[in-house]
Amino acid sequence: MTKSKFMACVATAAITVSALTFMAACHKTKTASEDTGYASDQAVSEKSFEDAQTVADQGATTVGSSLNYRTTGSGCATITRAFTAGDSVITIDFGTSDCLCHDGSYRRGQIIVTYAGAYATTGSTHTITFNNFYQNDNQITGTKTVTNMGQNSLGQTYFNVTINGSVILANGEGTLSAVWNRTRTWVSQGTPNVYNIYGTGTLTRANGTQVSVAITSAAPLVVSSDCRWIEAGTVTYTLPSGLTRTLNYGNTAVCDDEAVLTLPSGATYNITLK
Repeated sequence: MTKSKFMACVATAAITVSALTFMAACHKTKTASEDTGYASDQAVSEKSFEDAQTVADQGATTVGSSLNYRTTGSGCATITRAFTAGDSVITIDFGTSDCLCHDGSYRRGQIIVTYAGAYATTGSTHTITFNNFYQNDNQITGTKTVTNMGQNSLGQTYFNVTINGSVILANGEGTLSAVWNRTRTWVSQGTPNVYNIYGTGTLTRANGTQVSVAITSAAPLVVSSDCRWIEAGTVTYTLPSGLTRTLNYGNTAVCDDEAVLTLPSGATYNITLK
């Protein structure tokens, strides 16, 4: 082989190796992005609908027409009450401009709550809907229905919850759709209110992929009225391929933006929550 042909072969081999390395790196990055993307989408959806209920609960127990749901100053939202066909309707209006709330989230628009029966009465229901409501520039739409199931064996009030709604992500990133059934247990009343949540359902991502979501009563999600993130608990979700992912927010309730995603292979990713 002549020297020029040898050098040409070496150059070609080098280019091929570089291309393969680049392709492998891109594939790894894409795979990691997909894996963490499922987790991030589920976290955003879960907390968005949970927060809406926390606001609704506070609105229901607030005396007067001002909801003090902000970091400092006077009430951020106004509350109006009406009666329609025997039902009590509460509208919680954050206005048309963003308001910084005590949990660090910005809100605008309206949350509308329709009560059939008193909130604290076993068997009563209330339905939460939205009118141009945004949280951190994500628009929340759809319906959340809550039924008071009375008290469990520990004397804690708990609720059955159904969700059929969407989160239209800010900056044109697409829409997340959630169809869920949840059990929400009121484990600590006061400032803050703390709830445990478990259940099943499906999440449809912005690209159309549908994911099955499961949260067990043994490792429920822990949410607090004064924290913008889920504080503890584990979510298992199943991809269309049948493979599962586990997202762990921690075993002890801590208000931070961290979670750990575990793949079937045992590989883990640290997730920063939005």
